[in-house]
Amino acid sequence: MRKLIIAVALLAFASPVTAQERVFEEPYWTDRPVIEALGRAKLELPPNRASFDVSFVETNKDTKKAMQLAVERARAAYDAIKAVAGADSRIQTSVNVSPYYEQYRQKDGDRVENRRADKVKGYEARASVRVTMTNVELAGKARAAALALAPEQSGQLSVRLERTAEVSRQAYEAAVRDAAARARASANAAGAPLGKLLVLQEGNGPCLGQWTTQPGVIARRRSAYAPSPSPEPAPRLQSVTVTAATIGGKDVIITEEDIAALNLPSDDAPQFVQSQVCAVYAVGD
Repeated sequence: MRKLIIAVALLAFASPVTAQERVFEEPYWTDRPVIEALGRAKLELPPNRASFDVSFVETNKDTKKAMQLAVERARAAYDAIKAVAGADSRIQTSVNVSPYYEQYRQKDGDRVENRRADKVKGYEARASVRVTMTNVELAGKARAAALALAPEQSGQLSVRLERTAEVSRQAYEAAVRDAAARARASANAAGAPLGKLLVLQEGNGPCLGQWTTQPGVIARRRSAYAPSPSPEPAPRLQSVTVTAATIGGKDVIITEEDIAALNLPSDDAPQFVQSQVCAVYAVGD
């Protein structure tokens, strides 16, 4: 009797696990004829983000003076970019300063800095401007506006396709349509009427007998390091002032001609987004 009670208890303990595993391995729709379709979509879309950076470097024996000059140039770049791109540009700026020292010659002839506090020769201030463009068509012109101020360092212009909710939904909807078309094709080929949709899940599938929690995948091509094409200029641009500033006590004016001379045209590299879904349709009802 004791052995029988133990066996019943063990069976009762194991039953929920077994039932749960059977539900996982055999979904409810496997007791009827179904058609499983994996929908795939790969869309080519225009890039929706561009970015570039420039840096302005000034040196002076006075650290404050070095920073002021670098900041004045960076501020002028900020104003020039905003004059061209306005709210379509997001600009982040920063400034840092570091000392540089007197040098002396070693026995082997190499020159090295004498990094002692009393051997500071001057200070180098670097003002950095990092720009993200939400209007890619204006990116080349905005970068040219910054280049017109002759930065000591400039990065390449890169474009990309950012995974926004709208972009993801567009790819997902295309994948769902593809799954429906595949299901209809399967039903027609098999000579069976296609029934109602039973299951639709985003991811790689398969749906039957195995679940997946992976979301749709967005694939982005490596960013292109080339300016976006700007609108074709008129045969000859007038000398229209875009922005003006005072840098180091001198007036600096950036015109449309200055920007056009530095705006190098280039074609956008294609950007791709893809998504996958798994759909299960009933057959005959």
